[in-house]
Amino acid sequence: MPALGRWRNNRVGSEASINNNKELRMKVSTLVRGSVAAVAFAAMASASAAEYPIGKQNVQNGIEVGAVYLQPITMEPEGMMRKASDSDIHLEADIHAVKNNPTGFAEGDWMPYLQVTYELTKVGTTQSIKGDLMAMVANDGPHYGDNVKLFGPGKYHLKLNIAPPMQTGHMAFGRHVDKETGVGPWFKPYTIEYDFPFAGIGKKGGY
Repeated sequence: MPALGRWRNNRVGSEASINNNKELRMKVSTLVRGSVAAVAFAAMASASAAEYPIGKQNVQNGIEVGAVYLQPITMEPEGMMRKASDSDIHLEADIHAVKNNPTGFAEGDWMPYLQVTYELTKVGTTQSIKGDLMAMVANDGPHYGDNVKLFGPGKYHLKLNIAPPMQTGHMAFGRHVDKETGVGPWFKPYTIEYDFPFAGIGKKGGY
């Protein structure tokens, strides 16, 4: 074979080898990225604390409310609520707008600046505790919550009191009321009641 022909054949073979190596590297890189993503997802899942639902979702006034509890959490700023070491649960209220919310929020929006309080009573006793559910954010999004010390295992009755944002002072949350851009009036305060059993929070996660 002439020298030029051998050179062309060698060049074609080299290019094919390079292309094969590139494809192999791309496949390996894709597999590695997929593995890293899977590991990261598994780590995130394992780092989430188990949530225990309290009753069914409640929908009224254009708002959906879901109550849950989980392990006590460590909070910043310190002193905002009871220490995790002195608490039995972290009580949460997940509050979001539903479709056609009259106050201008889109479906699924978190409802900010609400005034949310709770009262927990151990059924069959006079033992109860009251407090505020404060606005905060976690790795699953914003919510209202508080660390709570209960009265041991048993059945509990929960009252959630939900009121619209304050309308006076520096914490007032205003709304447009003109004809062109205005929204509907705030809802009237209301109460949701639940009954649930408490037997502990099981194995502590890494919230």
